[in-house]
Amino acid sequence: MNNELTEFEDAMYRLYLTFYPNDKPVRTGFDALRSHTLRLISQYPEATAHIISSNAYRLAWRVFSEPFTVERHQPRSLIRLRPARTATYSFDSQQDLALAVRHVIAKPAEPQILEELACMAFKSINRPSLNLDLDSLRESSELLAIAVHKLTRATRKC
Repeated sequence: MNNELTEFEDAMYRLYLTFYPNDKPVRTGFDALRSHTLRLISQYPEATAHIISSNAYRLAWRVFSEPFTVERHQPRSLIRLRPARTATYSFDSQQDLALAVRHVIAKPAEPQILEELACMAFKSINRPSLNLDLDSLRESSELLAIAVHKLTRATRKC
């Protein structure tokens, strides 16, 4: 696993150097970054799951009381004045999230979620080089965890 993880991180950093020479995005061929990252996450599903799950937990541990519980509130209805509904998505552990991510990569159901996984892996590995804001990365990791949770929950019911 360590060797695979190192190879995956090195390949993602080489993509950064290819598509962000001199810390600026290239003008032509930038849309090829998506296909390269999708190919890499399908080539290294275990390393991708490890990177994404550890990054999501590291970003979220200060925010949530449980390791990864995201609550989304729907606004109140003006006509009926019912209390807001709460949807809670949670993973029991970091390994639980990693298994869910690996399952989503192995059985691609929605290409948009795979693109989000690829984008999140690229961002989390190259965060220092890209000078990304931690709050935006935290928000995208929350949304990604919700999408993975919904997808795995939907496939378990079938």
